Amino acid sequence: MKKILASISVLMLMSSSVFAGIGVSLQALYYDASGQETLKESSKVTNKSDSGVAPLGSIFMEGETSGGQVLGLEIVPYSAKIADGSMTNDDDAETSGTNSVDVKLSNMISLYVEQPVNTGLDGSFIKAAVSHVKIETDETVSTGSTYGNETMNGLTLGFGVKNDLPNTDGYYKVTAEVSHFEGATFNSENTANKIELDDFQTAAIRFSIGF
Repeated sequence: MKKILASISVLMLMSSSVFAGIGVSLQALYYDASGQETLKESSKVTNKSDSGVAPLGSIFMEGETSGGQVLGLEIVPYSAKIADGSMTNDDDAETSGTNSVDVKLSNMISLYVEQPVNTGLDGSFIKAAVSHVKIETDETVSTGSTYGNETMNGLTLGFGVKNDLPNTDGYYKVTAEVSHFEGATFNSENTANKIELDDFQTAAIRFSIGF
């Protein structure tokens, strides 16, 4: 919560020179991630990779500087499930049974800047953002391990267009984005096992409405 309040305060100071707007975004998020679980006793390593598409909603506040750049703060105000998986192992007593896990994004906060560019599309811009997100796991594993949550940082680059909504004071944006997130290590809370999540990438098409 302190990070959220601090980010809002900084953004308001940066964007107050011209105006501030608020809005909502919905994106179709494609993810591609991989990782491995290492068991302490047997040194067995189980690799797992997953990819798919998940919807993700967010709210944002942004302001335009005197130079025409847009500075914004985006928050995903809920835990968003982006992936799940399961597998059955009967190799030994330590892994026998069905192992499943749900992966969720939580408390995702992004600071972004949009720079207008001259192209053949009206209202076009390029975007750069930095993000901080908590990764939550909800697992059922035959090893008896339970894993805590970890945080990671990401970098996003994108291209979009922004235009006025007809017959209103609002506007809309359509943005294509690619992101890279650093990996993380999840240590078991009740065993010596661990899960290592590799660096992973996402791609998204985002539709936003602001006022």
